Amino acid sequence: MAKQLMVRPEEVRKSGEIALGSIPVNRYNRTLQQELKSNADITPARCLRVYRDMALIREFENMLDAIKKLGAYEGIAYKHAGPAHLSIGQEGAAVGEAFYLTVDDHIYGSHRSHGEIIAKGLRAIDDLKGEQLDAIMRGYFDGTILGIVEKHDANGEPLKVSGKNNGKSGLATSAEEELGVDFLLYGLLAEIFAKETGFNKGLGGSMHAFFTPFGIYPNNAIVGGSADIATGAALYKKILKQKGVVVANIGDASMGCGPVWEALAFASMSQFKNLWDEAHRGGLPLIFNFMNNFYGMGGQPIGETMGFDHVARVGAGVNPEKMHAECVDGNNPLALAEAYKRKIALAKTGQGPILIEAICYRQTGHSPSDQSSYREKEEIDMWRKVDPLTEFAGKLVEAGVATEDDLAAIRAYATRKVSKACRLAVDDSVSPRMVLLPHTTLDTMTYSNVLEKELPGLRDPHDVSMPIEQNPRVIQIAKKSRSGIDADGKALKEARAVSYRDAIFEPILHHFYNDSRVVAYGEENRDWGGAFAACSTRRFPKARLSARPSGSRSKADAR
Repeated sequence: MAKQLMVRPEEVRKSGEIALGSIPVNRYNRTLQQELKSNADITPARCLRVYRDMALIREFENMLDAIKKLGAYEGIAYKHAGPAHLSIGQEGAAVGEAFYLTVDDHIYGSHRSHGEIIAKGLRAIDDLKGEQLDAIMRGYFDGTILGIVEKHDANGEPLKVSGKNNGKSGLATSAEEELGVDFLLYGLLAEIFAKETGFNKGLGGSMHAFFTPFGIYPNNAIVGGSADIATGAALYKKILKQKGVVVANIGDASMGCGPVWEALAFASMSQFKNLWDEAHRGGLPLIFNFMNNFYGMGGQPIGETMGFDHVARVGAGVNPEKMHAECVDGNNPLALAEAYKRKIALAKTGQGPILIEAICYRQTGHSPSDQSSYREKEEIDMWRKVDPLTEFAGKLVEAGVATEDDLAAIRAYATRKVSKACRLAVDDSVSPRMVLLPHTTLDTMTYSNVLEKELPGLRDPHDVSMPIEQNPRVIQIAKKSRSGIDADGKALKEARAVSYRDAIFEPILHHFYNDSRVVAYGEENRDWGGAFAACSTRRFPKARLSARPSGSRSKADAR
């Protein structure tokens, strides 16, 4: 509770209306020629890279589809018993989202996030080229993944596409970048196939894969599960003043899940902008990216299971800024890229959270076993005619950026790259499964096994509101008996003896005064000390100890 928020009857009872305003829908209308002429970020080489990235994602998922349905891909036989939720048809949204993201920007995904992982990974490889990329690959699990792609089936020749526009050169990658692409595709596929040589030792699989050095954080098998986690990650960045934004990639059907609404409520708390101290004031650097492919597992949120006509409409009910919500044509990667450029700027200047509805369409079923009996073949055919790769390829040719032969060469390159990753990932002699032994293996992945002998201390003196020795509760407890027994052996009352809640209070206080990473949010945390009088927001800045939405299960520990 904040006493400075006076509730005045003459204000809250007066007549008026709530003006909701409008939310943009598919406003992007620039041609590729216009972008090439006036946008320094859009070059022929960058456009060819966009097509390459989409082609790699499409081929990677075509490979998974073939493995699941046919047991083979490009002559490589394999039986994969694990899940494979594909995003074929959504490549434009994945690549458009990643266009302006840096390594400092972190993404969290869903059970359908292979494309987002690959797009973000390729973007990171392009940014990190040089000593940084080499150090990451050689240092990750002692260079095991890199060693495999270097040693076996070496195929790192650069991609060269000679398409031209206004005299500018086409795309030419380096051998180093190609090694990074092999590292990414193989590490991800080995993880999906539950191999010990995967990014996460095969323990995460398709729905929980991640690679944090590239800013790719865990996906989540729970529908909408990344919404809450990404909110906490954005809070971490904000409180510790770290670079970058956080993106929660969730589906349109997740809007029917309680945790998503809890995340929207928590992320948009007014106190971030109105009550926090000047150093921390402002909204969370967070983008809720709803991939609207128009289907849940089989139901349709729009027109059937939900009441909105656009996911973006929800933003109008969350805060006066409508979460800066916008519906964007994710089928066009440049449209989504343009939106992200604007939204990232808002998020970095304390105006978050942001809601983006990225229109896209999954051409395949919920999973390879899904025959899509709940939708008409005519609908799927209509979307295949506007396939994001086909559309963007047409724009490249029309703008003179590439020829059909150039695009065919890129698609052949994608097949070559994915085939290499597949051959290595299915070979048990190269990519073995983890052997689980008692008291080993799992513990090395679940815990850091690093003893933190000392707490890191406070990053800023203003992380506490007063010296610990001046804390009223500390002074009060110092006057109490710790034995709880008087000289005659009789039990003392709570006013004279250290109580159970005092014992809880002391270690919490110790960590608050010695570790800026520690924060606490809860309905219990109030200016007056809370129902159990364990803590008071007057002793710490609101950025570290504060209330949160009633009924919300979310709480935060920045560590």
